[in-house]
Amino acid sequence: MILVSTVLSDQETCGYDYALIDLSPELARLGLRRVNILKAQKQADRQLDEMYFWDLHVEYFSPWKGREADSADLLAEMLDKLPSVAGDLVRAPDDFAVPQNLLERVECSQMITREDGIAFIAIPKHASYYIRTAEVPLSLLESAARA
Repeated sequence: MILVSTVLSDQETCGYDYALIDLSPELARLGLRRVNILKAQKQADRQLDEMYFWDLHVEYFSPWKGREADSADLLAEMLDKLPSVAGDLVRAPDDFAVPQNLLERVECSQMITREDGIAFIAIPKHASYYIRTAEVPLSLLESAARA
């Protein structure tokens, strides 16, 4: 299942407008396993809220990078038409791919595990702030894990 999330931050996200999450069965099972670890640890310490794991499963991009107007506008238009699956997450066709020239580099890429799902954060290359994706809910993880 290919998901695209709007990228959020407390800073300007110029160049980091979207995140591509290839929610393969393996990634979904990994996310579910980590949610279960969180829940087990929460039994020992109720103050535990979320867990962070180093993770490189997400690609960040912007249709407007480099400003090749025709291709950027076509990609942006296509993203606007994708069906929403949860909050700021949309589902893309299985053959959806972001052209290499629209991808942005990040550092410190992580998966956040919460009781209700997972999300991803990263630091844009040469920046000092985080960008984050929408949360992938448990129901989507469970569905993708069964595929």
